[in-house]
Amino acid sequence: MDGKQNKLSIALSIIVAALLIGWAIFYISRSGSGVKNNSGPPTVSLAGQGLSLDGLVIKGDPKAKATLLEFGDFQCVACAQYFYTVEPQIEKDLVTTGKANEAFKILTFIDDSVQKSGNGESWQAAKATMCAADQGKFWEMHDLIYQAEVNEILSKKQNENSGNLTRDFFVNAARNLKMDEAQFTFCFDSQKYTDKINNFMVDAQKAMGTSVSTPTIYLIKDGIAQKVENPFDVNALEALVNKN
Repeated sequence: MDGKQNKLSIALSIIVAALLIGWAIFYISRSGSGVKNNSGPPTVSLAGQGLSLDGLVIKGDPKAKATLLEFGDFQCVACAQYFYTVEPQIEKDLVTTGKANEAFKILTFIDDSVQKSGNGESWQAAKATMCAADQGKFWEMHDLIYQAEVNEILSKKQNENSGNLTRDFFVNAARNLKMDEAQFTFCFDSQKYTDKINNFMVDAQKAMGTSVSTPTIYLIKDGIAQKVENPFDVNALEALVNKN
């Protein structure tokens, strides 16, 4: 790549990041979801606080000393920004090095008015991800969904229940991930994970009270969880993980 191409690539990267940040700020100011500033990073016990890792699919070394537990909604703009700008650095510096692993609890509060009937796109995405987990493809489906949402944002489209996360999208994703399509669609069309997905919201309310927001990250070490004050500050996040 010559100098002009390199400069163009850097410029495009800056523009993409700026677009995502701008959309996140708009989304947070409009809906109240997204990152909430805290007066300090509280630490809490895992017991009874909605922060159990039981039954979650762990990315990385399950024996890592630290776990980054994310509460996220697949239609959340700030979550898409986190996925696009922060997640690659975390995976490179923390997960692949064995310093930390990751876990994810799926929220559907953007669908609040329709989630009970399972018609909203956050709810559909949650079902698809849980059904993908049955075939060992949780994180692969997670990534495909967030990439689709990033594409919506970069296209300057409204990404909440915009019609892009359809049954066909998820079935095609399962096919592309070499999953058993019949098994996936049977699971997706069932109510298999209704209670579990609803319980993720219960966990979020236990952890965050009435101010449920996404992405919210908890650093879990030695049986204690600490809420990350700013998930987008990668340096601070890495410092917390590396702290003895």
